[in-house]
Order: sequence, then C-alpha cells, then structure tokens
Amino acid sequence: MARLVRGPPMTLFDILVGAAIAAVLAFQVYVTVRVFRSRVYEPKQKVWQAQLVWLLPIIGAGLVFSILQEEDRAHRDASSHLRS
Repeated sequence: MARLVRGPPMTLFDILVGAAIAAVLAFQVYVTVRVFRSRVYEPKQKVWQAQLVWLLPIIGAGLVFSILQEEDRAHRDASSHLRS
C-alpha cells in the first residue's frame, strides 16, 4: 500500500508565488484571446502576436495589450466621430 509522504507546509511566500504565476498565465490567456478576436489583424499577424505573448511572457503580453488598447481607443474615437 502506498504511503502518503507529507512535505513541509506551504508558506505565505509559496502561496503568493503561486498566485502571481496564475495571474500571469490568466493575463496571457486573456491577451491571446483578444488578439485572435481582433478584426484589425490578418491571421498571420495574429499568430506572430500570440507568439510574442507566450515567448516573452510578461513583456510580450504587456506590449501586445497596450497595442490592443490603443487600437480600441482609436476605433472608439473614429466611430464616435461618425455618429456626430
């Protein structure tokens, strides 16, 4: 019969590191989904941006996220001018 071996209990640091890793992964998934839902880019550009997000985890996701935010803002501004 297999015996359960317990290690040392998790510390607050372990929990914080796990939460930080989970947050980074969630942000990267969010940015990747936004890239593929974007109507601005061609499919090849979407693949390149997704690669940037996952190959440069924090920097790439932040860069692509800021570009998407700027494009959303420009699209909103353009559509509000058309309504006026």
